[in-house]
Amino acid sequence: MEGCAKLMVVAMVLVALALGSGPIAANGQKVCGISKEGFEACRPSVNAADPNPPPPSGVCCKALDDADFKCLCLFKNSKWMTDYGIDFNRAKDLPVKCNSGKSVTC
Repeated sequence: MEGCAKLMVVAMVLVALALGSGPIAANGQKVCGISKEGFEACRPSVNAADPNPPPPSGVCCKALDDADFKCLCLFKNSKWMTDYGIDFNRAKDLPVKCNSGKSVTC
């Protein structure tokens, strides 16, 4: 369950970035191993409003190298994900799309 808590924080940071703020991962801090810049790089690929989002960029994939994505599962049914335009399945699938050898199973 600890891993799921970390991914929840990842989703919260994505939500904060969608709002144009990033107090959770500010000043060089990392959340679940990902910096604010890393979240920004991945944001287009998890945009729920885009019917054909771009694949994650190299910068996004590099940002995921040290990420712990299991805590995203706590946001699976969260209203926050839809309220802020983050597609849960797209966020969950980032490690696979980046060929990181990691996967998220909720």
